[in-house]
Amino acid sequence: MILCIGCAVWPLARAADESPATLADAVTLASRVAELEQRVQALEAAMAPKAGTAKPVLEVHSEEWCGPCQIFERELRARGEVPIEVKHVKFSSRVPAFRWTDATGKQVTRTGYVSGGLQALIDDVMKAAGQ
Repeated sequence: MILCIGCAVWPLARAADESPATLADAVTLASRVAELEQRVQALEAAMAPKAGTAKPVLEVHSEEWCGPCQIFERELRARGEVPIEVKHVKFSSRVPAFRWTDATGKQVTRTGYVSGGLQALIDDVMKAAGQ
């Protein structure tokens, strides 16, 4: 997230009175915006996966009332450890949806789930991640 310091400072600096107090407020605001930008960048860097250690992420958009979603969940629990990170997201549609990011950064989405399709789905996510 990038904030424009000039956009935040200019309206204050162009106020009707350009007194030292107004200019000091503009400088204070600009420094606070810059500090917030640095904090956001530090948080984003801390949250970014480390090279070579992160598992590919599969987002599972599902609900408790969805039959195919429940089949997927049972098969996932029965499998135990998987080489991907599974992140659950609630949705309000009629079919489960699976989403992951390929090696080029493009989002890939697949809808529906068929019993026994867990390994094929894992393989697709791993292949898209280049692993």
